[in-house]
Amino acid sequence: MSIAASPTATFEDNNDDLLKLLTDSWDSPLKEAVATSKWTRDYLTKLTSLPLDTLLHEPTGLGEQQAKAKRDAQQLAFRDYPCFLHAQSCRHQVEETLDGLDVHLGEFLASLPELQEACELFSQHAQEIKDERGKITRVLEHQNDLTDLFEIPQLMETCVRNGYYSEAMDLASHVRLLQVRYPLSIVKSIHQQVQASSDLMLIQLISHLRKPIRLAAAMNVVGFLRRMDVFDSETELRMVFLRCRHDFLQHRLARLKRDMSEEPRQRSTDAFEHLKKFIDVMREQMFEIGTQYMSIFSNEQGTLLSDYMVHVIELIKIALDAHLPMIEDTSALASLLTQLQYCGMSLGRIGLDFRHVFVHSFEEAVLPMILQWIDNATEDLVQKISKASQESVAPSAWMSSKIASQNSNSKDEVKRHVFQPPMLLVGYPSLAVFTNGILSAFNALRLLPAISLYAPVQNHLDACFLEIGSALKQYCDQAVSYVPDEATYLQSYSAAYVRCCLPYLESCLADGIFGSMTISSTADEDMEALLVTYLPVMKKEDEEQIVSSTITDKLPATVGYSNNETNEVGSGSNRAKDSEICADSKDMTYTSGEANEACETHSLQ
Repeated sequence: MSIAASPTATFEDNNDDLLKLLTDSWDSPLKEAVATSKWTRDYLTKLTSLPLDTLLHEPTGLGEQQAKAKRDAQQLAFRDYPCFLHAQSCRHQVEETLDGLDVHLGEFLASLPELQEACELFSQHAQEIKDERGKITRVLEHQNDLTDLFEIPQLMETCVRNGYYSEAMDLASHVRLLQVRYPLSIVKSIHQQVQASSDLMLIQLISHLRKPIRLAAAMNVVGFLRRMDVFDSETELRMVFLRCRHDFLQHRLARLKRDMSEEPRQRSTDAFEHLKKFIDVMREQMFEIGTQYMSIFSNEQGTLLSDYMVHVIELIKIALDAHLPMIEDTSALASLLTQLQYCGMSLGRIGLDFRHVFVHSFEEAVLPMILQWIDNATEDLVQKISKASQESVAPSAWMSSKIASQNSNSKDEVKRHVFQPPMLLVGYPSLAVFTNGILSAFNALRLLPAISLYAPVQNHLDACFLEIGSALKQYCDQAVSYVPDEATYLQSYSAAYVRCCLPYLESCLADGIFGSMTISSTADEDMEALLVTYLPVMKKEDEEQIVSSTITDKLPATVGYSNNETNEVGSGSNRAKDSEICADSKDMTYTSGEANEACETHSLQ
């Protein structure tokens, strides 16, 4: 089954064939122009629709129309040739203009990407300016609030420097809250500046604890430190408090330091003055630190304060160990010990009594001095005996001197106090000097009569007695050989030494200083055994009377000794009516006759 072709389509195809047939011999440009003209198709359609007669006359009509058109064109050209010339000129100008426009249009098209990029940049810049303007506008709207915000760091610093710590902490808390709510860079910058002021405030608060500070101010400072919340725990805060107060203590102690003199006596004075001030500072600061700590912090946890006080007490002990050996005066040592005891008693009110801790240090300081003084007295007597032995000096030349009558002696012995030196010894200058030296040591020991010192002092004294006894026996053995007629001097001197001097000194030590100590001593028995050859056999209660009578009969008239020779022993009838010896109230040494009445009641109590 086929579809019949449309009559219109068939007619158009025929017109095309007709047009092709008519224009086959024409030039291509003309052929193309006619083929593309709308009028051509309309005219062909008209031709194909004309009757034959009309169609036969059509060429004649076309010729006439062509001639007419030509005449009209000629007339038009003649009449309007200026217009044609102007039109031609305009056409040329239009062509040139179009050519230039084409060139510029090409350049314009070439510059479009750059223009587009510039427009985009301009748009971005304009947007930035717009945004910035919007920010500036908002800043202007909130100018007062922003001014207050920006002034916070300066206000914080002002509060810190002027000591308004509570207000400064409120500002710091406000800034921390702002940073949490508005995590902006400007808020962060403000927080950093405020934090720097907070660090400065922390330094200032801690520095206050390193200066003289009262309890109320210290409580405020610790309260501010708690509010700052810069310490991990309460224990750390306590340690900081103690550390700062210790720094202040060290600062005060550092101001006490000074160079010690090379001269022993001045060095002793310097050491005493230093320790005196040192103990005063320690007492004041330890009490202040203890009371402040116990008032500020609760006592529920830890032993931090007691540990710190143990450390401070160790510092005191170190200072004592370093300076006590330099002090050569027992009265100074006694004064320092009393000062320390008062310090310990004062601190005992807050549970820091340390009085028993330093006793041993003073015992160690005073014992070498006492022993040295005993050694000095012993060495002087031993040297005197040894010199007499080496030079073969007769006993009568150095052992005894002229003394008072027997009756005066007996009267004075009845009146003599139990700890007053025996009057018998005034007849033996070397023994008197020795006794004075030992009594001087005892008077020094009396100021610090520690029970623990009795045994070493007693043992050392016994050893010194034996050393003197050995030297005396050697001299007696030698003297008997070349002066046998002076054996009485040897017996009386030995008896005065063994049965008068030694018991008296032992009694002063045991009863006068230490209050009836009962530690056994064999010095008397040893000396009796050592010098048994030169000791008369008699009762002890009669010995002094008999020896005194013997000396009175044997000795020549007045013999005087200088103070340097007898160490405060006075003798000779030209100095007093009766030459007597007694114990002075301050030092148990010999004084001469006119002071007898004042000395009768003095003792080592």
